[in-house]
Amino acid sequence: MRLVLLLLLSVSVVCFCGAYDMIVGDTVHRKMVFHQRVKDFAIPFKKRIKTLSYTDPEKRIIKGVAAIDNDFSHASANITEGGVGYSFVTVRMKSQRHHPLNFEVEIYL
Repeated sequence: MRLVLLLLLSVSVVCFCGAYDMIVGDTVHRKMVFHQRVKDFAIPFKKRIKTLSYTDPEKRIIKGVAAIDNDFSHASANITEGGVGYSFVTVRMKSQRHHPLNFEVEIYL
């Protein structure tokens, strides 16, 4: 019951804040094995799209993936391949039209 209440509270906080960050899986008290900033400049009338791929060389299982929007814009990020439960992940990030792309991507084991 407490877990359901905690989950509901965290979802409502994310919705209330208007966050467009992507956090999948468990990132708390996990070992961060990959961190990269993905940036791209704005082009008028265009959306900026970047993909980032990571494969663990030791074939360890990914427990969490986070893509944090540093500009607090309406940019989006999603996992297109792999992710939690796999040893690889591909993250696709897309900016809002006319805006730059600025994400911090973190992968946890």
